[in-house]
Amino acid sequence: MNHGCAHDSPRLDLRGQVCPGPTVDTRLALKEMSLGEVLEVTTDYYPARQTIPALMTDLGYPCELLDADQPVFRFLIEKAR
Repeated sequence: MNHGCAHDSPRLDLRGQVCPGPTVDTRLALKEMSLGEVLEVTTDYYPARQTIPALMTDLGYPCELLDADQPVFRFLIEKAR
């Protein structure tokens, strides 16, 4: 997965949202994307560190957590299939 996100890549800023918002919104955004696109998700909801990667594993999408040691962190998710 490319670690640099182009400015035209899909992005979700979900700061301030709580369960099930970050996971549901991420899944809905991925449904609208084309194969190979990378979604950048920004959130501050700590449980999303587990829920989003678990969902991406179920869906078969590569998911990388960035800024894991920060209160606001990001995921890069590739729509691989």
